[in-house]
Formats: sequence, C-alpha cells, structure tokens
Amino acid sequence: MARFEKILIDKNGVDKREAGYYSTPLFISEYITNELLKINPFGKKVLDPAVGNEELLKFFFQKGKVIDSFDIIEYDDYRYSNFSKVDFIEFYKDKKVNQFFNSAIDLEYDYYIANPPYNCHEIDYIRENKKELNQIFNEVGVHNMYSMFFSAIIDLAKEGALIGIIVSDSFLTATMHSPLRQQIINNCTIHQVLLCPSDLFWSQKADVRTCIMILQKGKKYQKQILISNRAKDTSDFKRILNERKLKEVTIDQLLLGESKTANQFIIDIDDKITDLFKYKRLGDTFKCITGISTGNDSKYLSKEKKDGFTIPFYKNPGRRKFKTEPDAYIIDNFIDESLIVKDFMVRNKTYIFNEGITCSSMGLPFSACYLPEGATFGVNANIFPPKADIFWLISYLNSSLVTFLVRGILIRSNMVTSGYISQIPIPEFDNLIKDELSIISKDVINNNLSIHNAIKIIDDLVFKYLNINENTVSKIMAFANKLSISV
Repeated sequence: MARFEKILIDKNGVDKREAGYYSTPLFISEYITNELLKINPFGKKVLDPAVGNEELLKFFFQKGKVIDSFDIIEYDDYRYSNFSKVDFIEFYKDKKVNQFFNSAIDLEYDYYIANPPYNCHEIDYIRENKKELNQIFNEVGVHNMYSMFFSAIIDLAKEGALIGIIVSDSFLTATMHSPLRQQIINNCTIHQVLLCPSDLFWSQKADVRTCIMILQKGKKYQKQILISNRAKDTSDFKRILNERKLKEVTIDQLLLGESKTANQFIIDIDDKITDLFKYKRLGDTFKCITGISTGNDSKYLSKEKKDGFTIPFYKNPGRRKFKTEPDAYIIDNFIDESLIVKDFMVRNKTYIFNEGITCSSMGLPFSACYLPEGATFGVNANIFPPKADIFWLISYLNSSLVTFLVRGILIRSNMVTSGYISQIPIPEFDNLIKDELSIISKDVINNNLSIHNAIKIIDDLVFKYLNINENTVSKIMAFANKLSISV
C-alpha cells in the first residue's frame, strides 16, 4: 500500500492525520442521503456529529430537513446546518452520565449521517482520557476514534432512526472490534454494507480502506441486505452505485459465524468458501503463538552473527515463502535479560528453539516459512505442529486459498496476528495429499523447485481435493494475484 506524509495540513491549518478528517466525495454524500430517504422519506431532523465542511449535508438541506452538526474544529461558514462547536464524544459522555438507570437515551434525530475521524491509532485524546473513556465505552472498548463515534451513534439513536456512515472497513473483521459488531447485530437492522474502492481518498493523500454502512435502530426492519465487494476504482464504484449493481444476502450470509470468528462481516464470499470454516481451526489443532519482544531491537538484535549475538531470530518473513533467513541474531543471554528488563518479554518459553513454522505479520501478502530447530522468534504468528505435520502445513499455508481466507475474509488491516492465523480452517486432508504437499515444500526448501511452480502445484491439489468449482477458483486466483503485485 502507498505511504504518505505523516503530517497533512489542510487550508485551515489543521493536521488531517491527527484530526482524522478527510472530506467525503459528493457522490457518496448523495448516495447515502438518497438511500436513507428511500427508507424513510418523512423524517425531519438530521445530526452529523463530525461535520467537517458539511460535505454530507447538501442533499438533506435541499430536501428541507432540519440539520444539527457538531465538530471540535470550526472549519468554515456553515450553510446547511445549525453548527455547534462540540466534542461529540464529550457530548455522548454527558448523556451517558445523566442517563437514568437502563433507560435509552433516544435523541430526537431521524437520521444520523457521519464520516467519523479515521484515527486508527491511539491518539493523545484517547491516551489522556483512557480511564474515563473505558467506563463509557466499557462494552465495545477504546481502540480508536471512529469506533467510538460509531458505537455512540448507535446508542444515542431512537427506535427507527437511520444511520448512514462511511467508516474504516477494518472493523468488519478485526478481533478487537467484535464487540462493536455485536452491538450492531444486537441493536440494529443492517440495510447495506458496501466496500469502497481503495483510491476513494487518494486525492487527499489518504490511504484508508473504507465501507459504507446503512443501518436502522431496531431489529424489526430486517429484510435482505445489499452488499457490494470492493470496486477496482472510484469510477467503477460510481457505476456500481448508479446502476445499482448490488447483491442481496441474508443476515446469515453476511456473518461468518459467532462461535469462533467473532462475527466477522463477510462481503460477497461463495458458500463453498464459507463452508470451509466448518472444519477445525488451525488454533484448535496446533499451537499458534507469539514469542519475543525485546523492547529495544537496536540494543538486543544484530543483523550479523557475532560474539554475544549467535542465536537466530525470526520475526516476519514478509513476502518470503517456504524458506527464509534469520531477520537478526538475538543476544545469547536473552532469557537472563528478560528477567531484569521490564520491556524485554519472552513469551511461550517452552517453545523457544523448537522446529516449526514462522508466518508473516505485516504487509498484504501472507506467507509461511520453515522455522529451524535452535532458533528464536518474534511476536509474529509461529506454529508448532508435530514434526510429521510441519511440511504439508507449510504448503497449505502458502496456497492461494489461504491467502484469500486470511486477506479476503479474516483480516483487512496490514497486521496479521496469531489470533487471526489461529482461525484458518484446516481441511481434513488424507495422508496421500499430506505426503504430496510435504514433498513440495521440502523441494522448495532444498532448492529443487521454484516457489512459483510450487504454489501452482499446491493450488491444483488443494482446489481439486476440496472440490472448489472453477468460478470460485478464478475469484480466489484473481484476488491472490492482485495482492501479490500490489506491493
């Protein structure tokens, strides 16, 4: 993915990265407004709790709606709304504190429309107010601004109120946001979930993957849900919206499942693929763990092997598959150091030096490599199966299918943790295919087979064994191939 300047100053002198403010394209504003008005044309009052420059409000104004708006920054002259310089999170906190027992807050607004701040990190406001925020958002957690805005809007809305929001799509699958998804499922009707193209905010130097959600407070309005997979670009997305090229699904088809997948929202995934999640998960079958965090890599790791730094350390194979060299060499007395240095953490000590599999933790592609005996490993996902299972599992994990399962379903952000890898379904392969898969990964590791040819053979074996049809295979391959050349 592209990387941009960390400080982005707009015409008002505001650092957009810290404020998390990016203006919404006009066609998105028009679409969301029209969809809300189709569901309920008779509402009167609108709230935009993060109004920015009023980009979302023009079409509500043209329809004669009464509009209130909040923001912590007064960006411009306000033409469409009754603007108040109000911190929406503080506004919500006040409402919660004054709430009587378990009564609903139920603000008077018929429509909420929002493009909340895109701070996906813990900004100063959260750090400085975390204790109080945790009390207010105790059910969904305090992870970033957009998730708190989203949760607060749902809580404030009265029965039947409509919510149109454009928000980071990381919440659709991220484990930390499973309580937010559950809040939506428990309290709202879901009308639409549309993945936005990745270039939607590029003109503002913003590399954020987003989605549009249209919800309604209350469960009794649920019918079919309209979804759209990610368009190739903004022009294609406009066409999809204009021609209404949307797919209808049920609520059950939208959710991957509650028991072990934290109710991930899945968009346009074939039933044959979702059926794979009926198999046992990797974490149910094999140990999938993290390892060492030094707290100071420059002090405790050396790029070269030298006196005092002789133990191989693996922390992220990145795009490397099947085999990888050590990322560094850790200090020989790392166990002793971890006992006296607070930030030097050695987790899962009993697995240190064991033979296993080390997996990528950052970047869009997903990969798995052989972890030799006698090595140490970092906080990326590391798997420790019995020796007989190591090599077939390496092949399976490097398949295009697993790339799709991880990157197309389980996690949409760049960081892949052991928790997500633990959720990969493990088909019940027979011993014959396990032997074939083992030979392939060993051939690559021993330089007898290229990675490209190995993956092609693995894909053929896995797709055939699982009886995945050609149409689904084509979708998986297109996704995996696009991912491999996008970085």
